[in-house]
Amino acid sequence: MMRRPTKLVLIGLDAPIAPRVYRFAMDGELPAIKRLIENGVYAENCLVPFPTITPPNWTTIVTGATVGTHGITCFNLHKPGEPLDKIVQAFDSRDVKAEFIWNAAERIGKRSIILNYPTTWPPTITDGVQLGGMGLCLNEWQIGVPPWGVPMTLCDEQMFCTDELPQATQVVVRRASGWKGIELRPDDLEVELPLKYRSAKLKVKPKSYFVLLRKGSNGYDHALLAKGKDLNTVMETLAVEQWSKVLRDEFETEEGLMEAVFKCKLTRLSRDANEFAIYFTSLCALDGWDYPRGVARAIQSEDGLPMPRNGFNALMLEWIDPKTFVEIVDMQHKWYADAATQLFEREHWDLFFMQAHCPDFAYHAFATKLDPLTCQDEDVRKQYEDAELGFYRSIDGMIGRISEAAGEDALIIIVSDHGAKATTNSFDVADVLEAAGLLKYADRQRRIVDWNETKAFPQRAAYIYVNLRGRDPDGIVEPDEYEAVRDKVIEALYNYTDPKTGKKPIVLAIKREDARLIGLHGELVGDIVYAVSPLFMAQHGPHLPTAEFGIGSMKGLLIMCGHGVRKGVVLERTVWLTDIVPTICYLMELPIPAHCEGAIIYQALEDPDLAMHEKQQLQRNYERLKRAFEANISLTHTYTHEPQI
Repeated sequence: MMRRPTKLVLIGLDAPIAPRVYRFAMDGELPAIKRLIENGVYAENCLVPFPTITPPNWTTIVTGATVGTHGITCFNLHKPGEPLDKIVQAFDSRDVKAEFIWNAAERIGKRSIILNYPTTWPPTITDGVQLGGMGLCLNEWQIGVPPWGVPMTLCDEQMFCTDELPQATQVVVRRASGWKGIELRPDDLEVELPLKYRSAKLKVKPKSYFVLLRKGSNGYDHALLAKGKDLNTVMETLAVEQWSKVLRDEFETEEGLMEAVFKCKLTRLSRDANEFAIYFTSLCALDGWDYPRGVARAIQSEDGLPMPRNGFNALMLEWIDPKTFVEIVDMQHKWYADAATQLFEREHWDLFFMQAHCPDFAYHAFATKLDPLTCQDEDVRKQYEDAELGFYRSIDGMIGRISEAAGEDALIIIVSDHGAKATTNSFDVADVLEAAGLLKYADRQRRIVDWNETKAFPQRAAYIYVNLRGRDPDGIVEPDEYEAVRDKVIEALYNYTDPKTGKKPIVLAIKREDARLIGLHGELVGDIVYAVSPLFMAQHGPHLPTAEFGIGSMKGLLIMCGHGVRKGVVLERTVWLTDIVPTICYLMELPIPAHCEGAIIYQALEDPDLAMHEKQQLQRNYERLKRAFEANISLTHTYTHEPQI
């Protein structure tokens, strides 16, 4: 009889381009993923929910429910009765209307570890371990905040440099003075680094670090980083292009003293010290995002960091190059692997879930520079191709460590929420509504809506709302006009042709009740749902799950490996993210979550009729036991009672 897996490891990657991952793996660049594919199943037609965006699709993966059912309907949520232009980010577990698989498993005593899984904070488990879940990464707090706000426990990454760079702190190299524990020389220089707590969730007391520059035989070639002007407070000595070790410090906040870890890199130091730049990762707090409290602090990592926003902003602002970006994301992946492997050793656990956001950050930053259809400069493409392969190699190393630590009895699932593509032609659905007389601005430049003249309003990734009287605070459309306005919106969307390309941006526009066929329904979706051609807009979101452009694809990544899963199979059939939970539950004999709507992926299984065969085996064993018992009873020659089996 086939063995069943006894543990689950589900590792989620945000926005990988699945066909590229498969190719890199089979070419030998990603050995851990290649082993999983060769010893398991790769689904080449894994379709994700619509919109193709983060919070709803990660929620679907661990509930088995469609977007309309679980209620996380986009990256942001609009609550009924609120003004149509009021939305908040969808990372609050209390907004999830479907049961998570770990809560179903907990009903039979199974214990879960949840690591950086979006839209799961506050924790819903009562017995288990959870780290993060309130944003895209650890130390991010995106619950209930307006779009694009990313409060971080202490602060975002920082850059200190002599040049004037956007959002960097410009510093001055000056003659050193007042240092303790060292006899200063006339050519010793110093730089003050006043820490900036940008994007901080908490108020943090100002403080400065200091750098001492000493001249060598070839000029200034290294820097001493100190907490103050005292040699006894030196944290690290750095050469150019060298990273520090993991550094620790305490910071005074409005909630008390908090300890944090971080790393820094001396990215530039000219021989004459006229040019100076040092990059700091985010200050990564060690408390406040773990359950039970104290679990995160116990994790030891020599090179890794529990960081938010892993170098994305720095790369976009050109503080760092793509090579340094890969080095930063590798720190995050190493911390995830350290956390997982140490928790596996310390905790009793049955199920493990995690999400790594790196591919999404990377493709938002440079997918357009990767694709030959959008970048004809081969040198630029080569630079970013190296970075792409670099971050996938880092992810592969993380997957290899975690899957090995989980043991041979674990069911390993690698999955994504959606894919990505290059940025293509610009398109704003608001322009279509405005041209059709359905939307009017009081101030067009600042996009201030005149609600007294607006009948339809676009919202979030793929929704349009009728400004309905009696439902919406500024509603002007009477209920008996509702259908006519919806018809006019849909007509305007389908009739629109982009004047620059001559192409139709809209590939789908349907009413809310018709959107049930793509998993969308209920009051948390718009009155009209629309989808955009991949010839338009950015990396993902309003594009259908089947959309493709150039090297990009919206399809999901799905690899399964473990007891009960076929080996070396590329599955052609369509698989949906809703199907993952029921397949896990079937293989591991777990309760089905209350709102699960998916189906078992039978074609991925060694024995699709496993439950029937197990029942037949039990029946045969029962009959054998019964016959043996009856035979033994007959030896006593007592037949007054029927055998009690």
